[in-house]
Amino acid sequence: MPEFKRKILVVEDEVQFARMIAIRLQSEGFDVNVSTDAYGGTQEAIRNTPDLIILDLMMPAGGGFSMLERINKIPKTSTIPVIILTGRNIDQNIKKTAAKYGIRKILKKPYDKDELLGAINSLISSQ
Repeated sequence: MPEFKRKILVVEDEVQFARMIAIRLQSEGFDVNVSTDAYGGTQEAIRNTPDLIILDLMMPAGGGFSMLERINKIPKTSTIPVIILTGRNIDQNIKKTAAKYGIRKILKKPYDKDELLGAINSLISSQ
């Protein structure tokens, strides 16, 4: 019987960076899809209902917070845990807005691979 693979959606406009994350997560046994903008990420989340989303904040088609606003209005996607992975300085405004959407983990680029994997495993296992 094949092992169930957890699905992760990476929403990141820097294609090489997104590909690097995807390869790392696939090597850890995750099924990974990538979208390069907030609109496509929203559509992918609705279509495939991933177990977790890794979300950049600054990207085309609305940015990360607008994607969060959209997926939080849809019952099927509103409970998907999200990790924000951003190059922005993580200030009080970002923390406050993230908390409004139920985000429990914000990581800064460049990220630590072990910290990201720990956050993924923690959020997925608490579902």
